[in-house]
Order: sequence, then C-alpha cells, then structure tokens
Amino acid sequence: MKTKKQHLSYLRHGSLATLCLMLAACGSSAHQDLRNFTDKVKADAAKVTTIDALPDIQPYETYLYRSDERRDPFTNTVAADDETIASTDDSIRPPSNHRKEALEAFPLDSLRMVGTLQRDDTLWAIVKIQNNPDGGIHRIVTGNYLGQNYGRVINVSEEKINLIEVIPNGLGGWREREASIALSEE
Repeated sequence: MKTKKQHLSYLRHGSLATLCLMLAACGSSAHQDLRNFTDKVKADAAKVTTIDALPDIQPYETYLYRSDERRDPFTNTVAADDETIASTDDSIRPPSNHRKEALEAFPLDSLRMVGTLQRDDTLWAIVKIQNNPDGGIHRIVTGNYLGQNYGRVINVSEEKINLIEVIPNGLGGWREREASIALSEE
C-alpha cells in the first residue's frame, strides 16, 4: 500500500509535469503571428529609402512700375465712352414711381427660369429663386421687374427672358445694360 507521502509526491510531480507541458505548448506556436509581424517590421526598417531632393526655388523678380503715360492703378477712373457720355444728361434714371416687385429683392444670378406658360396670346415665364425653399415660383410677363438693378422685362420667349437693367455709370449718372435669364434644366 502506498503512503500518503507517496501520493503527495506523485501529485506534485504530475502537477509539475503538466505545468511544464503547458508552458512548452505556449511557447511553440501560440504567438507565431506576432513573431512574423515583428520580423517583417524589422526587415522593412532595415531597407534604405531615398528621399527626393527639394525642387529649386526660383528667385522673385521685382517689377518697377513707371507711370509715364499709363493710368494710376490705385485711382478709380472710368473711361468715358459714348454710352457714358450720353447718360450724363440725366435722360436715363431708375424708375421711381413703380411698385417694387417680389423678385427685385434678389440678384439675377439667383433667379432661374424653369419653364413657360401660355394662355391666349400671353406668354409667362416661370421663375424660381435658387437656394430659397420658401421662394416658390413666380410668373413673369413683359413689363415686370427682376433683379436688384431695376431690370425691366422687355421680352419673354420659350428659351429666355430679356431685360434691361439701369446701373450706375461711375460718373454719378446711369446707363442701361441688357441682360437675360436663359431656360434652366433644373
């Protein structure tokens, strides 16, 4: 019969052997993927990479402005052409007695012609205010005003709206300028 001491000795030796086997199993292949990754990073770090040289910087060339017979770039001068001279007699002015219309509050580039509507002999242009969800759509006919430069509609066709704006001429007077809004494909 075996003694209690012998049983404890077998138990100790068995536990020690199991522990050694477990440690050996952990060290063999459990972390092989980490070892492979570490080896790859070390190999990549050992490679020599070349850095391209910086491009040559061109020196700045200064320019000396001589105003012999040239205009001064820092003064606001407007060349007097035939349109400007004709408008200094106060014959062209913004309309003063018309009631402001809804689309006069918006610049022309924010208005889009999205279609036309015809009833009898009258052709209306359908205009939408871009980027304004509350703006809705508006019907425009010859004689209406559009834009912030007193643009009066002179013609409505199926392709575009033609208008004449009254703008400052730079000399304290006014001049007329033709503009149009083409049919948009929105």
